[in-house]
Amino acid sequence: MMWFNDYWPLLLIWAVLLFLLLQFYVKGVAVRFLDSANHRSLHHGEVLTGGGFFIFVPLVAIMLWQQLYLPATMVLCLTLVGIIDDVKTLTAGLRFFVQLVVVVVTLWFLDFGLSWWGLFLCLAFLWWLNLFNFMDGANGLVAMHAIVTLTVMTWLLVLPSNIMLLLVLVIVALLVYLYFNVVLKQLFMGDSGSLPLAFIVALTTLMALQMNALSAMQIAVMHAVLITDSSLTLIIRAMRGERLTQAHRSHLYQRLIAQNRPHWQISLAYAGVTMGCCLVALVMTKQAVLHQVVWFLSVYAVLVIVFFHSRDLGR
Repeated sequence: MMWFNDYWPLLLIWAVLLFLLLQFYVKGVAVRFLDSANHRSLHHGEVLTGGGFFIFVPLVAIMLWQQLYLPATMVLCLTLVGIIDDVKTLTAGLRFFVQLVVVVVTLWFLDFGLSWWGLFLCLAFLWWLNLFNFMDGANGLVAMHAIVTLTVMTWLLVLPSNIMLLLVLVIVALLVYLYFNVVLKQLFMGDSGSLPLAFIVALTTLMALQMNALSAMQIAVMHAVLITDSSLTLIIRAMRGERLTQAHRSHLYQRLIAQNRPHWQISLAYAGVTMGCCLVALVMTKQAVLHQVVWFLSVYAVLVIVFFHSRDLGR
């Protein structure tokens, strides 16, 4: 509570300034980044994208003020790569190289050494960055997921004040963004938003691991909805011999929307299940490893059953 008393004026100013900035962008005051829909898209015609650029570049300035130099650098790199990819598609190799550098530097900075565990975290981190991007196809889906998980993290973890401020600023920014994305349906986050947002969620997760506040299984349960949808979709497409880099509409959320369900309902449903998963993860705290394994397997078994039970929807 004392922390909030110190920073609430900044949070209010941040919300107002961000609202005005996005409003100016939507109204065409700034350079506009447009994305043209294709036969695989869930939108039609040209849509305004690049909203993440106008969220995370100002956030980087605040991070530098709070002396979060390395996270600020990583967020800026991913934001710039994202906005370039939003405007002019980058090669998969260049995107992967930048992501790999960001991941390796971040893990080194957090003292995750050269070990099998470090290698696993590197691969998981890389997958998470791309997973978040894959799932950013429905209005509000990844934003709501991040709001839920980051809110749980800020409540659960004892973090330095500058990290706590960063997370709350991100949550506030996402709430403002949802107004333009879900309510007005005028703005998309784009790669310039999904990549740095995925990084911030991953960074918070790694800090929780480092502090022994959460186990790897608890973290996997918290993010089980996105992990299940994206991973099973990729596996099935690979088994079918489909080109994995090609745009598609095979994700469960895409198939549900193809049933003429509103984006916001699907995104809210995903967020609700994520909240349930977060509660399960909290129940797992301080339980024996065997009990955590049972919870972990149970959550994923339910989600896998739901995924395959709905495999014919929207096809």
